[in-house]
Amino acid sequence: MSIRHLLWIIVTFISTSFAATPVWAEEAPPDDVAELAATIDRHIAAAWETQGVVPAPQADDAEFMRRTYLNIAGRIPPVSEVREFLADTDPNKRRQLVDRLLDHPGYVNHFAHTWRMLMIPEADVDQQAQALAPSFEGWLRDKFIDNVAYDDMARELIACRISGNEREGAVAFYRAKEVKPESVASSISRLFLGVQLDCAQCHNHPFAKWQQEEFWGFTAFFAGIDGDRFGSLSDDASRREIGIEGSQTLVQARFIDETTPDWSGEARTRDVLADWITSKENPYFARTGANRIWAHFFGVGLVDPPDGFDEANPPTHPELLNDLARSFAAHDFDFKFLIRAITASKTYQLSSHRTHGSQDEQRWIGRMPVKGMSPRQLADCLIQATGGFETSDPRNQLLGGRQVDTQIQALFENQSDSNVDPQSTILQALALMNCQFITQQTESASSNTLSAILQSPFLDTDGKIETMYLATLSRQPRDAELSRLRTYVETKSEEPAPRLSFLEAARSLIQPAAEKNKANQEKALADIFWALLNSSEFIFNH
Repeated sequence: MSIRHLLWIIVTFISTSFAATPVWAEEAPPDDVAELAATIDRHIAAAWETQGVVPAPQADDAEFMRRTYLNIAGRIPPVSEVREFLADTDPNKRRQLVDRLLDHPGYVNHFAHTWRMLMIPEADVDQQAQALAPSFEGWLRDKFIDNVAYDDMARELIACRISGNEREGAVAFYRAKEVKPESVASSISRLFLGVQLDCAQCHNHPFAKWQQEEFWGFTAFFAGIDGDRFGSLSDDASRREIGIEGSQTLVQARFIDETTPDWSGEARTRDVLADWITSKENPYFARTGANRIWAHFFGVGLVDPPDGFDEANPPTHPELLNDLARSFAAHDFDFKFLIRAITASKTYQLSSHRTHGSQDEQRWIGRMPVKGMSPRQLADCLIQATGGFETSDPRNQLLGGRQVDTQIQALFENQSDSNVDPQSTILQALALMNCQFITQQTESASSNTLSAILQSPFLDTDGKIETMYLATLSRQPRDAELSRLRTYVETKSEEPAPRLSFLEAARSLIQPAAEKNKANQEKALADIFWALLNSSEFIFNH
């Protein structure tokens, strides 16, 4: 076992306990955000009492900042901002941080990518669909830049005009589904209604209430679209019926709540569907949207999976879900309002540190669940921590554009329905240890971050270790960690360099002792940086 692997074991062990300070932040002045945050806490606390849950203490500022950066901007914060935030004494600094992040390009890029993965998951496994993903993600990015309301975004996607050879924007969604009415209908029902209608495509659903005719009745809204991924498209906007696959039965377009569409006037078929889906009176739309945002921040939905709304799969906190949905709709489906309220809640600000056995049942949220990062997040965090190269084109950020993305995508793609407490496999851990990008970025000549730390004359050994912690884990090292790593650096500084070549050995004979010690010290600090990047605390969002 190499020195670096041994050091990785030590750092991983001492960094898996995420400490927190059990002090609640001062309450913000009464407003709609604070009111909904208090509503969230009231419902969660009621469930704690019923279920006998002893909640974890509040996360400290460092844990809150890293978590919130990852959830909103998709990456860890830079060192300068961590120092500034930790030193800030303003009692409202957490809400102010959220406000800054919601106005940051990272929010746009991260949420556009997150919703692209939800809307065109085919792009992660299908090369043809992957070719369509950049334009669709660009369309989503434009919506988040303009803070377009969730209902308007959904309406534009559902009712977009498709014709000819256009492939840009929302049309890419239809091409990714191979312009098949049944595929588009299945995706729309999952995305915006939280209903898995496709289970009833070939026969009545064996467990849920959905019947085969209901699936094809919903699919009939898309009966007019025709074409393929890369050919010409057509759209008969007046068509409202479709044949059930494998039979001669024709089914008329109808809503899944069994109400009859109003076909008066010159209404286009998909316009009628879009109006019904995005209506504030729709019992599915607001609840599904609110549940998706909740799942994004907590790793698990109040209804989980988020597209599994069904009588057999009730929400864990039904009153809370209803209140979130009502507030979401009342604020015109503003993503940022819901995000501000969730992150302002004491529930969101719980530590992930386990302090009581009752916190093990994740659905009661006795502590903040530990989430695995997406491959893109992990790659972005490695780039942020090391100061590595990143493409400057914000519209060319799909996986495959950077070397580190390709390596991480293959090894950290989450195959499960939930990213809460995923198990880091031995293969993944070994892959990161031997990852070429990490190896390069933990050599002083290649890493912008490491070389800057090593060459800073105003930083002593403790200061250099502290800066590496801030760059990777977004927190100060604890006393025990600092003491152990300081001893490691001091010990290594006095050791002879191992496995020297003949030329290096000759040079070492005439090299001053001070220079030898400095070289060994830099090697020791590089080892620490490598171990931090490979630690479990770095690769999880907690």
